[in-house]
Amino acid sequence: MSLLERVKACHFWQPENYRTFIINNEVHGHITHDLAARLKDFSSAFNVSSQSVTLSDKLTTFESRTSEVENVIKMLVKEGTIPRWRDEEYAVTNCWHRSPLFKMDRGASGHFGIRSYGVHVNGLVQTEQGLKVWIGKRSLSKPNAPGELDHIVAGGQPYGLSILENLIKEAEEEANIPRAISSTAKATGMVTYRCERPDGLKNDHLYTYDLYLDESFVPQNMDGEVEEFYLWSIEEVIDRITTTDDFKYNVSLVLIHFLIREGYLTPDDETYSDLIEGMHRQDIA
Repeated sequence: MSLLERVKACHFWQPENYRTFIINNEVHGHITHDLAARLKDFSSAFNVSSQSVTLSDKLTTFESRTSEVENVIKMLVKEGTIPRWRDEEYAVTNCWHRSPLFKMDRGASGHFGIRSYGVHVNGLVQTEQGLKVWIGKRSLSKPNAPGELDHIVAGGQPYGLSILENLIKEAEEEANIPRAISSTAKATGMVTYRCERPDGLKNDHLYTYDLYLDESFVPQNMDGEVEEFYLWSIEEVIDRITTTDDFKYNVSLVLIHFLIREGYLTPDDETYSDLIEGMHRQDIA
């Protein structure tokens, strides 16, 4: 599969299969018709029409929205409509720097199609053979993408932490990287996409970072979420992305973002412009 096909895979969804999720007259997500039909039974929280699901305007505070929606989600998890409760809270907001309207369990975020945020770190090592990248293999016991290849550090952005605080936390848990090192990670931009996945409609904004590590440093997983780590050349990374399905879908997107930034891909590459456009979703709804 080409790099461009990897990018396109992050942007596939069928809008006709969803109804808009509206809060305060603003679109904040997309909900399948089946789930929308189920939400009709929770009229204290949602107003459901053939085109949209609107959070009740009677819920006017952060606390009331959070409480009412949480009660609905727990019931949907109990009956199996939503597969699981993650016990990790996401902020519901269309801009990370705006105050959230409420918070929602991560396990429901894809089912409501809300904008979710995350952080992905390229762990880089300068060697005599050239630049190399630390790659992690996800635990076989993880419910999402078990055994697939990932960044040295990556994670969803929980409510209540800054982006950097989350990066530092994830770095310690996933790779035993001390705060003194992880805090030096350099912000390099963001990739955005909306795509249909088994755990819902992923409407993600991922903040990307580069972290240069000493050759003597070897990552060690501390939370049981990584099977093992590999140190690969850029050529090995590109080969794995294009010849196998080993990488988690959004990790490929972030790595291609890195290849563009660092000049491993150039304007003379036939798909260069398309790859750049593919770093961000094209629709704005």
